[in-house]
Amino acid sequence: MRKNRNRPESAEPLSEGRVEYLEAARQRVRNRRIRRTAVLLVLLTAVVLFATGIAGSSVAALKDLTDTARIALLPGSGWPQQTGVAELEQMAPLTGSFVELGDEGCVVWSRTGKKLNSIQSGYARPALAAGKTRFVLYNRSGNELRVESRTQNLYTKQLENSIFLCAMSDNGTLAVVTEDQTSMAKLLVYSPSMEQQLSWSMTSNNGTPLRMAFSPDSRKLAAAAVTVSGGQVMTNLYLINLASGDPVSLVNQGGVPQWLGWTSASTILAVYDTRAVLYNAGGGERAVYDFAGTELKDVSVDAAGNVALLLASGQVSQAVTLDKNLNVQFSAAVPAANSIVRAGNLFYLLADNAVECFDASGTQQWSQNLDTSPQALLANSKDLLLFSGNTVQKLEIPAQES
Repeated sequence: MRKNRNRPESAEPLSEGRVEYLEAARQRVRNRRIRRTAVLLVLLTAVVLFATGIAGSSVAALKDLTDTARIALLPGSGWPQQTGVAELEQMAPLTGSFVELGDEGCVVWSRTGKKLNSIQSGYARPALAAGKTRFVLYNRSGNELRVESRTQNLYTKQLENSIFLCAMSDNGTLAVVTEDQTSMAKLLVYSPSMEQQLSWSMTSNNGTPLRMAFSPDSRKLAAAAVTVSGGQVMTNLYLINLASGDPVSLVNQGGVPQWLGWTSASTILAVYDTRAVLYNAGGGERAVYDFAGTELKDVSVDAAGNVALLLASGQVSQAVTLDKNLNVQFSAAVPAANSIVRAGNLFYLLADNAVECFDASGTQQWSQNLDTSPQALLANSKDLLLFSGNTVQKLEIPAQES
């Protein structure tokens, strides 16, 4: 009779160390597959661009696509993370990521907790403006600007005069307002490949742009320019078609613009210090909400054009929510807060040591106390990222009491 020389399978479970080793090996294999997929995707895209004959004008677009593939296929290790920005001055969302600006530079992190970029500019008064896949970092006490993708520098440019303001479109078109020796200010617009598209020398009657915003298709630019007439501060709102370059005056409005943006392809929202006005891109007011007699502390507008205002009257804070047509959804006193964030049917109040969530009708959903003071909140359909100190953490929604 032939003996069975096969060794029987052990009935003993694998040790904890052996399980961890096997899992680490599997993870290394998965990571190699992900990297190979990302490389193949980038190479395939490059082949398509060259085959279609647009490679010469699409180098920056290829870098943007490479960044998108890298972010999607190589996720980070999650939250919390210490980002290195102790005093947050600006924060802007990017596709699959966000950029933080502090007094010493800025950093870019993916939404999954992976550090993508870090810039130590040395600017005395840094500021930034962001589109979807790139942003501009500029010096308000100098004449240099840097156009950055989410992972690397694309362009660095020295302008002739000091920079007042920049705006970045979703496709990478850049608008820059500089000092001008012969007029009040000069508005320059550059293509995504940093070729100058237009130049407009603005007189004292035109004013100096204080807010700018590109249309969703990146083909038009709205500019709110401030001037003084008869001892009163006035705002001239202009619409510039980038194809023709001719500015069209939409309105001459009293007050100072605090926020400017497009809520659709045909509507522009301007929030002044006493009123919010929705304009037709072709001219004329579509809707107005007046809040004269109160102080505007903060304004937040979500991607659909829904608005949240944080107002103050003495020691009393008031929250107002408006739909995309400026119809009032909620208006009432709320607990003292420093800022407000609108996200769909919800809005969030950031207080000294707490975050509170309400629906658009003002019904409180939850409240969470914090150990540190929140500086910003990035809200989307998937998660809430809370910025405080030099740390970004995922904010877990408290369980609702039954």
